[in-house]
Amino acid sequence: MLTFTPFEVGSPHNRRGSDVHLSIATTKNRATDLGFLLHKHPDRVFESSQDRSSKVRATGFYAEAGEDRCEFCLHVEVDPVERVRGLAWSDGIAQYVEPQPFLAGSYMSHAISLALRSAMNGVATSKDAAEDARLKALVEETWPLEIVVSPVRTSRGLILRLFEPLGWNVEIDSVPLDVPGGVRETDLHTIRLAGSHAVRDALTHLYVLLPALDPQRHYFYGESEVEKLLEKSSRWLDGHPSKELIVSRYLSKSRELRETAFLRIDEGAGVERDVPEAQERQSAHDGRHQRIVQVLQAAGARRIADLGCGEGRLLSRLAELPGQLEFVGVEPSSRDLDKAKKNLSRNPSRQMDDRIKLVHGSVLYADDRLKDFDAAVLSEVVEHIEPDRLAHMERCVFGEMSPRMVVVTTPNGSYNAVFGLPAGSFRHPDHRFEWTREEAAIWAQKVSTTYGYDYDFSGIGDFVEEYGHLSHFIVFRKV
Repeated sequence: MLTFTPFEVGSPHNRRGSDVHLSIATTKNRATDLGFLLHKHPDRVFESSQDRSSKVRATGFYAEAGEDRCEFCLHVEVDPVERVRGLAWSDGIAQYVEPQPFLAGSYMSHAISLALRSAMNGVATSKDAAEDARLKALVEETWPLEIVVSPVRTSRGLILRLFEPLGWNVEIDSVPLDVPGGVRETDLHTIRLAGSHAVRDALTHLYVLLPALDPQRHYFYGESEVEKLLEKSSRWLDGHPSKELIVSRYLSKSRELRETAFLRIDEGAGVERDVPEAQERQSAHDGRHQRIVQVLQAAGARRIADLGCGEGRLLSRLAELPGQLEFVGVEPSSRDLDKAKKNLSRNPSRQMDDRIKLVHGSVLYADDRLKDFDAAVLSEVVEHIEPDRLAHMERCVFGEMSPRMVVVTTPNGSYNAVFGLPAGSFRHPDHRFEWTREEAAIWAQKVSTTYGYDYDFSGIGDFVEEYGHLSHFIVFRKV
């Protein structure tokens, strides 16, 4: 019997910080049958790499192989030289010295595909007919499984949110991660899973969810990644309560691929593409804009200013409203204004709705053209303003412009933990801050007191009990 003591996170034996470890154990009767499903013999050590230049080397072996308990280990080594080969210096030195566990999730997923592909696909065969039937039955059976994967860098809440709905009992051991300069990063975790699953399902859970936990996947991917996601998760993704979050994080580098995946999922579920809008899958932008339009309609607003209109996405939504309405889009970027004009002219007549006007301007400067409006919208705008200039925006919008209603949406900084972002990091490089719920409420109270508004404070987008909504949604009404 082989024996092995896994390296723990922070162990002096793991000084490179570039190794990732996975173990799968079972106490099922005739536990060594696990070897048939994994296609790995308990008496042999398995080694594999894709090619001579591979960044990953996977070594598989059995820490224990008995009739009552069997444990298979997959140890993944990442070549630190190959990982950075060809990277541009323009991105700074951090990419060369960044600890490898930051990228552990996607490396382990890659190694599972490399070493356990047949097991993940549910392939188990024998030339003997009776044994072949027995193995095929084993593939479909649920096994009592214990899985350990380490290290993973993300938030504890996200780990629980992704694995618990699949029936796993989750335990998390954490080690604080500190970087030079005293900046605290997200902890590194050892994830321990216990539950009863088919072995192939357990492997697909890891294959899909580990990259979804990863703050940034290490490799380039294209359209084939959509096929991998949908194929490997076909037995369980549709019933997962965080389905959209999993798809969005797994395909985080490409909005086009995310939309393709969602369309494929909708088609597979038999969802017609012309169903009522409320029944369609919505992106964060779509849901936010729909809520804004509903609030403006309910208030009877007829003259509406979209402050920081960008490329005109909200204005396009507003232009669908009937009636004698007036919309003004204000944007400091001439380039975005040009894009907004094109986006708002994508109709049979190639003309922009004559109820819409685009204005080159800024919320940081008073503008007489923006007075006497029923409502103003600051949708994902305030977080782009330097904190010491917020007072100028408040004076210009709430004081000088003084509309009857102001709708403000801005990212909830607390929710960033769900994305696995380190403390102090923002969702977009141009953001100057991202308020927690408490910070946003303090700001709303200050503005309402200073400029004579009442306000309703709520949230919009996905909700996690521990962190709140994806974004804050604040509606100010003139007293």
